Amino acid sequence: MSPMLQVYKRYKISNADVRTIPLKFQTAELTKQWVITSKTVIDEVDGDEDIMPIQFAFTKFADLAEYMDDRSKSVDVLGVVISSLAMKTITKNSKQSSVQKFVLLNEESQTVLLSLWDDFLNNEGQVILNNMQSYPVIIGRRLKVNNYNGVSLSTWFDSALLVDPPIQEARQLKNWAMRNTKSIAEIIDAKSYIKYNPALSLKGDQKTTLICNVTPSQKTAWVKAKLSFEHIFQKYWYMSCAKCYQATAADYEIEFTCNSCKEKGAAMPRCRFDIDLSDDSGVIPASIFGDLAETILTFTGLEAMDHFNQNLELPLEFVHAQLKTKTFLVHIKPVQTQLADARQRYTVLYCSELEPQFDCARLTNEPKSVSLSTDRQTENEQLLTAG
Repeated sequence: MSPMLQVYKRYKISNADVRTIPLKFQTAELTKQWVITSKTVIDEVDGDEDIMPIQFAFTKFADLAEYMDDRSKSVDVLGVVISSLAMKTITKNSKQSSVQKFVLLNEESQTVLLSLWDDFLNNEGQVILNNMQSYPVIIGRRLKVNNYNGVSLSTWFDSALLVDPPIQEARQLKNWAMRNTKSIAEIIDAKSYIKYNPALSLKGDQKTTLICNVTPSQKTAWVKAKLSFEHIFQKYWYMSCAKCYQATAADYEIEFTCNSCKEKGAAMPRCRFDIDLSDDSGVIPASIFGDLAETILTFTGLEAMDHFNQNLELPLEFVHAQLKTKTFLVHIKPVQTQLADARQRYTVLYCSELEPQFDCARLTNEPKSVSLSTDRQTENEQLLTAG
């Protein structure tokens, strides 16, 4: 922004040109633009009020799923930034872009990841990073809702970010954050924000797709399916980095520096196995990981490794019998690497047992989340397939 104009200050602007925004850059809200020229006169206006005279209509985190992957819709959100992930450089169509994810928190202690791209990262992103210790509050306007780890946010060409805006809601949120530093520290330490959050991604009237209609072109799909793996010979675990869950060749409890997250930690066995998802229309193969896999298997990754090393089969007769009587609501994502028989494979992001009498998801006493981000799941799928 020009030094002539500063955020949160008031100006009287005259002789600016009003022009139609090029069609490809228009949105439902924005079709006209002001263009400041050499003839434009800008005068700062002194104001007694230090509160912005504007009302925002913020979308609740719990309602974000309604706007997922719809380029025609955007949201305005209010959140306090509590952490950030590493900056990455991504090449798309021979063009490099910089992106960094920031963790937003609301007063319900729900988290969502916000990706800042390029200029947003270089400008507002740096302001946020420089003030991270003071819990900067941001307003994100016209953000897009994506399905990374269930629900996430991203800047778009017409987005706008306001850092620590002078409005009452922002001040209340910052005060709340300052009073709850211990709880926020626990959230940051647990890194729950990199896990799949069904509370945000699962809609109250979640629509499902018949398995025969699921296609690899879909980013994700929800299905109602039976789970079975009775006739699949497998070891039910893989050795992983305890920090990021990436597959590793390191031995159990041996400390190593992970090639993926660059952190030092011990190698730990993690539950992972293949399943068939079926309904009356068809069957598709999928893989399930982490806490969710342990819940279905009823054994931990460590127990599965111990049985494997002793050349003992896991006692799964009761598990197989129980699964034949149950139906699950399952959220799946296609994997880029196909099976040897050319069948498309999927990764289970989330599943919940359906109550037979109500045919609805039973969320109580279920795992809160899948402990592996969808990107990590895909990477591990490819590694394990190659092995």
